[in-house]
Amino acid sequence: MGKVLEGKIRAFFEKLDSLLEGYFQAHKAYICCRAGCSSCCEKGDYPVSELELKYLMQGFIELDSEKKLIVQKNIKTMQRGEACPFLIENLCSVYDYRPIICRVHGLAYICGNDTVKLPYCANEGKNYSSVYKDREVFINPVKDNLDTPSLLKNFDYGEIRNLYDWLKP
Repeated sequence: MGKVLEGKIRAFFEKLDSLLEGYFQAHKAYICCRAGCSSCCEKGDYPVSELELKYLMQGFIELDSEKKLIVQKNIKTMQRGEACPFLIENLCSVYDYRPIICRVHGLAYICGNDTVKLPYCANEGKNYSSVYKDREVFINPVKDNLDTPSLLKNFDYGEIRNLYDWLKP
């Protein structure tokens, strides 16, 4: 990734994080995400654009050698739908470089087809579980579409694939 593009992506993510901070603050009564709560990182699909993958790998390059070895081992043994290989001891090892899916996870928002996207952990008694019943959300979700294509519309972000498909040969 070139320095100019990396700078643009870094600036984009800083601006996005500021926006998301406001959304998380506005919905804090319904969100129980905390450092170390990694159930969202332990199982699932992680759709990541090619651009985000390049940025994510920049974070990997900056890891110390011990963490790099752990991530490499995790990649070798990862299975589809299982833990993110960058998860080490219930924390994201590349947190500042994480993709959009990770940044917005935890929020209820309106996605492209005018439906509410809700974190799956609502079914586990976590985020939004106090205002979610019988497949209905009894609050106003974030009105912005926070899906990757919508947020990256001003970038040539490339293909979007599951992280597993990017990393497994």
